[in-house]
Amino acid sequence: MDDQRADLEQGNALLQACAGGDRQAFHRLYLNEAPRMLAVARRFTGDASLAEDALQETFVQVWKHAHRFDCERGSARTWLFGLLRYRLINQHHRARREAFEPLPGDHWADDGGSTPEQCYVEEDQRHRLIDCLQTLRLERRRPILMAYYQGFTYEQIAERLSVPLGTIKSRVRSGLKGLQECLRL
Repeated sequence: MDDQRADLEQGNALLQACAGGDRQAFHRLYLNEAPRMLAVARRFTGDASLAEDALQETFVQVWKHAHRFDCERGSARTWLFGLLRYRLINQHHRARREAFEPLPGDHWADDGGSTPEQCYVEEDQRHRLIDCLQTLRLERRRPILMAYYQGFTYEQIAERLSVPLGTIKSRVRSGLKGLQECLRL
C-alpha cells in the first residue's frame, strides 16, 4: 500500500511540474500513466485507434491545462482518468450523433470532353472511391472530405472539429492509407 501511495504522490509532483512547463516531468508522467489509461480506453472503445486518439487528446489537454490540477481535490491519477473519461464520452457521443457523413455525389462536374467509355471508367472509379470512403470510420472520413472536397486546411478542420491539429493530421494520414489499401483490392 505504501508503494501505491508513493506512486500517487510522484504523479502529483510530476503533474505540478508539468504546470510549470517541465517537459521531462510530462514525459515521465506519460510513461507512468499512459499504459494504464490506454488499457481503459481500449476496453471502453473496443478499438485500438480510437483509444489511442482519446489518449493523445487527453495528454494534449494535460499539457495545456496542468495548472488546473489541485492535489487537494484528488490525486493526479484521478484527474488524468477524469480527463480521459470526458474525452471517451465525447468521442462516443460524436460518433452516435454523426453516424453518417454525406459523401460526394452525382453533383460532380463533368468536363464534357469524355467519351462514353471514359465516362463508364470514371463512374466505376467514383463508385469504388465512395465505397471505400464508406468503409472508413467517421473520425477519419470526415477530415478527408473536409480537406479534399470542401477545401479546408488542416488547421481549419482542427478548429471546426475541436480536435488537436496533430490528431487531424494523423487521422487524415491513416484514412488515406486505408483508402489506398481499399482501392488496391
